[in-house]
Amino acid sequence: MSDEKVNEQARQAYAASQKESDAAHERDAQAKSKKTPKDQPKTNATTSGGDTVEFGSADAASLGASEKSDVKEPPTGQKESSGSDKSEVADLESELNSAQEQRISELKQELEAMKDDLARARADLYNLQQEYNAYARRTKAEVPLQQELGVANVVNALMSVLDDIDLARQHGDLVGSFEAVANKLEQALEMKFKVKRYGIKGDTFDPNLHQAIQMLPGMEGKTHVIDQVAQPGYLMGERVLRPAMVVVAGAEAATETGAKESNATAGEAAKDANNTHVEGK
Repeated sequence: MSDEKVNEQARQAYAASQKESDAAHERDAQAKSKKTPKDQPKTNATTSGGDTVEFGSADAASLGASEKSDVKEPPTGQKESSGSDKSEVADLESELNSAQEQRISELKQELEAMKDDLARARADLYNLQQEYNAYARRTKAEVPLQQELGVANVVNALMSVLDDIDLARQHGDLVGSFEAVANKLEQALEMKFKVKRYGIKGDTFDPNLHQAIQMLPGMEGKTHVIDQVAQPGYLMGERVLRPAMVVVAGAEAATETGAKESNATAGEAAKDANNTHVEGK
């Protein structure tokens, strides 16, 4: 029940008590208007203006009763109304407390739900940060590999040109401006990208660097060396871009072959010198 309703009931009860009080005053006034008996003793009374008024004992009794009637207890209906108002106020307070407890419980549930949402959001953020950090580490580690792969692709496209330059140098055709350009290209590849050619006759055979296309007989228990280079290989740092294709022979066989080649070269040189001497005569 609202406070306005309680106040309205109180006002109504007060108005009812005032009506009853007015009715009692009217009854007293009517009783006073009756004549006082002759044998009734008179009593003097002084008014508020200083005048003395005589009245009998009956009038005094009625006056006393009138004065007593002015101070009356509240009507029975008003008492019952006050009791019902207290009960309604108690019910209202109980309902208010119950609503407050229910609201507090709802707020606690909402707080727990928000805490769970916050914990899940933090977990998602942590996972996202870990994924980003892993991606950044992978990307940073892959950058040199990608750069190296790009250089390797370019060198693979230029290998045929580099092979022609090597053959021209072996045959003595690499002269003039063409030689200068070829040397500059090879130096740029070696200085900036660590690309170099390998595979020379007489080097020790390494299966990690060389690819044997032929093996001469009688090599059991002997050191394997490169007897001939069919195609040179290329390295970029420690990475093999193309293995060298070689003919493998034993160390003794390679020495004998080298001696035979040197003897043949010397014989040809001597023969050429004799022919020149004869022609001079």
